[in-house]
Amino acid sequence: MEAIIAWLAATFPPLSEPLARLIVYVVYSVALAFVAPVVIVVGYTYMERKVLARIQDRIGPNRAGPLGIFQGLADAVKMLTKEDVTPANADRIVFNLAPALAVIAAVLVFAVLPVAPGFIGADLQVGILYAVAVGALGEVAALMAGWSSNNKYALIGAFRVVAQLIAYEIPIVLAVLVVVMASGSMQMGAIVAAQDVPYLVVLPVAFLIFFIGNIAEIGRSPFDLMEAESEIVAGFHVEYSGFKFALFFIGEYMHLFSAAGIATALFLGGWRGPFAGPDSIPGVILGLVYFLIKT
Repeated sequence: MEAIIAWLAATFPPLSEPLARLIVYVVYSVALAFVAPVVIVVGYTYMERKVLARIQDRIGPNRAGPLGIFQGLADAVKMLTKEDVTPANADRIVFNLAPALAVIAAVLVFAVLPVAPGFIGADLQVGILYAVAVGALGEVAALMAGWSSNNKYALIGAFRVVAQLIAYEIPIVLAVLVVVMASGSMQMGAIVAAQDVPYLVVLPVAFLIFFIGNIAEIGRSPFDLMEAESEIVAGFHVEYSGFKFALFFIGEYMHLFSAAGIATALFLGGWRGPFAGPDSIPGVILGLVYFLIKT
């Protein structure tokens, strides 16, 4: 980040260093809060649907744009145009807050992810503790949605979310503690800097526990008990439609990316790689590429 600030100040003389720093931080914050979620959700949904289609000997999305790359945007337009229905006996305030909280919880984790050399929103002293705690807010959103819907299937799905969180959060925290003990710090930046050898090589069991625990916490197959269609229809968001329904899936895919990003920082060396570093703009870009590939 310092390299980009110095380049801006040198290339555009009217820009003082404080002003260049402000511009970089504003652009970074906007990209983190608005651009990243769109790219992540559209990219992840497209890749998942294509892979599942190939497994089932189908083509997958192929109508919206070349090779179906705009299918995610088409789905977003469809969701926005659908009717937003709120159940008559629902707790309207909690019912409307739950989808927003699901997205906010996932976005807040991005604040401590070291996505490139020098690019970290807030390198907190307790960064990894913050990431684990904030990530768990997604389950609070699920509980709010299930309880406020006034639907027995939604409530059962919400209870399953909480039960699964309690069951798998403990091994996740224990795996994180192993990394903290090995690195001697809870700062995400310091943990990345300590990995001359990726902790995946040194601590493979901790990585495996962290990986499986996060799959369960996010609710992906085969841990999707809270959305078991054959038992409880669609789970805790059975009463949601339109944009609110889309928000839950945006939160899920962003949580998926943030969990993968945390795993990258803890076990795969984060942005570290050949020729990556904070001293030059190419080094910063290369570090970002390494981080995205690992994630």
